[in-house]
Amino acid sequence: MAVEIRVPTPEQWAEVCLVDTRAFGNSLTPEEIEERRDLHDLSRFRIAVDGTRVVAVAASYAMDATLPGGVSVPMGGVTWVSVAATHRRQGLMRRVVGAVHDDIAERGEPIATLYASEGGIYENIDYGCSTQVRVASLNPRLTSFRREYSTAGGVCYLDSTEDPVALTTAMWERFRRLRAGETSRSAALHNFLADQRAKPAGPMSPVEYFVHADGYAAYRMEQDWNTGHPAHTMHIVEVAAITPEAHAALWETLLGVDLVGEIKSNALAIDDPLPYLLTNPRTLRTNELNDGVWVNVLDIPMAFAARSYRSTDRLVVEVDEKRWAIDGGPDGATCKPVRTRPDLTCTHAALSALLYGGVAPSALVAGRRMTARNDDVLRRADIFFTTATAPHCQTHY
Repeated sequence: MAVEIRVPTPEQWAEVCLVDTRAFGNSLTPEEIEERRDLHDLSRFRIAVDGTRVVAVAASYAMDATLPGGVSVPMGGVTWVSVAATHRRQGLMRRVVGAVHDDIAERGEPIATLYASEGGIYENIDYGCSTQVRVASLNPRLTSFRREYSTAGGVCYLDSTEDPVALTTAMWERFRRLRAGETSRSAALHNFLADQRAKPAGPMSPVEYFVHADGYAAYRMEQDWNTGHPAHTMHIVEVAAITPEAHAALWETLLGVDLVGEIKSNALAIDDPLPYLLTNPRTLRTNELNDGVWVNVLDIPMAFAARSYRSTDRLVVEVDEKRWAIDGGPDGATCKPVRTRPDLTCTHAALSALLYGGVAPSALVAGRRMTARNDDVLRRADIFFTTATAPHCQTHY
C-alpha cells in the first residue's frame, strides 16, 4: 500500500507526538501531550500514513514575522518535521513539508520559516539562513556596568501575585516589531510559555522576571555553592527591551544579582550593544555562532514589496528562471515580474536569505549562490538589501 499524505484527526494526536519525540530523542508524558494540544491547529499538520501507522509529520504555526522597516506579514512557522527511522530515504520529508508549504501558500502567507535541527537539510528545499544564534557567556565578577551609564533604578521583580502573561503579552508585541526576523506570539503560546517557565527545568529554577516600563528580562538560576565559594549560573531566557534605556537598566540589574559566577545566553543579537556598557567588554564571550531562522519566500512579489530598503534603487533579480524588479527605498517598495536583463541571478534559497536584511549579496556571490552583472551592481545590492540592525529572533518554534 502506498504511503498517503493526510491531515491528522484529533484521535491521531498522541501518535503524531510519538513520531516527533522518537525523531528528536525526547519523550512526553500523557499529561504533557494533552497540555500541548491547544497550541496546535491540526489543520496545519500533514502526516504520512503507511497503512494505519503515522510515519512522518510536518506542521506550521500561524505567526506574523517582522520585516525590515517594521512591517509585519503573515508567516507559516514550520515545525514538527520528523520521519520515522523505519521510513527514511523514501522522500517522505519532502512530501510532508511540501504539503505544509502548499497549505501555507493557500492561506495567503507569503513566507515559511523554520529552525533547522541539522544545518545541511533545508537549503535543498529553498530555505536560506537569515538569522544567527549567538551562544554567549559572561563572568560578572570580571566586569561591571559602567557607572556613567547607570540608570539608577527603574527595574523591579515581577511580584509573585502578578500575571506574567499580561506582562509578556503587552511588552512582546511592542518589542517584536523593532527588529526584522522576530515573530508574533499567540495567546496560547504566551500561556504555554508562562506555564513552562513557572516550573523548574532540570537543575534550573523557575523563571524570574525583571520588569521595566519599557521591557523585561527573564532568567533561570542554576545553583553551584562550590564548597563555600558560590558560583551560580544565570541562564538568560529572553530580554525584551523596547528602548535603549530599558536595555541598559535591565542589564545593569542582571549584572547585579548576587552569587552569580557566569551568565549564559542564547538571546543576544550579534550586534547587541552590551559590550559597550561594560567596564571590561572582553568578558562577554561569543562561544558559538550558529544558524538561526531559515526563510523560504513562497510569494516573492508580496514578501519583497512588504519590506523597506536602505537605499533608493531598482534591481532585477532572476530566480527559478523568472525575473523580478525590486524597486524600493526606506519608504516602501514594489516587486514586479519583468523581462529585462537581470542584475543578480541566484538560487531560491539565496533570495530567501536576503529577505530579513542580515545577509549581504556579496557574501552570497562569494559563496557561489549568486552572480552579479558587475561590481557596481553588487556594491549597490549590498547597500540596498542589508539593514543597519541585524535581524534576530528569540521565539523558538
